[in-house]
Amino acid sequence: MGAIAPASRALARAIRDEVLRSEPGVLIEVGAGTGAITRALAPALVALDRFVVFERDPEFAELLRASFPQLEVLNHCASRVDLLTMAADTPVTLVSSLPLLSMPGDEARDCIEAMLTLIARQPRSRLIQYTYAARHLRPFSGIPAGWRWRRSASVWANLPPATVWALEQAPLSHNGIH
Repeated sequence: MGAIAPASRALARAIRDEVLRSEPGVLIEVGAGTGAITRALAPALVALDRFVVFERDPEFAELLRASFPQLEVLNHCASRVDLLTMAADTPVTLVSSLPLLSMPGDEARDCIEAMLTLIARQPRSRLIQYTYAARHLRPFSGIPAGWRWRRSASVWANLPPATVWALEQAPLSHNGIH
């Protein structure tokens, strides 16, 4: 867990609303912890091709399997998310509950690289990440050309307050310039 308390219902709803804003395709949650976000996302399973949860902690992974038997729970680090196989034309919505800003630098870089690799190879994919940092600070820098961060929501009813971000391909303008 990367915060002093699990994600609030308000934060979980904001993430669920962002997930359902467009076709989720395969939904992947990394760093699910105790399942606070997973609980809000599970009812969306009917609209999904597949819901996969990555949780590195074996005890949390077992808790998630018991709580959500309908989901595919993998006891793996998020740095392995790019190894997940799926059809080449399947969009991915990747929800990250990783505390990227407080993780050791090399560990965070490995996870970010794996997440970026996955969403870049799957068309119409995106990454949803929430942070507890100042509202203007993006979750991480060094995103590939043609991608952009969009602030989706600010959730004040969370301890601490959170910002939900979506990393998605920037729309092309009419003249082909971003």
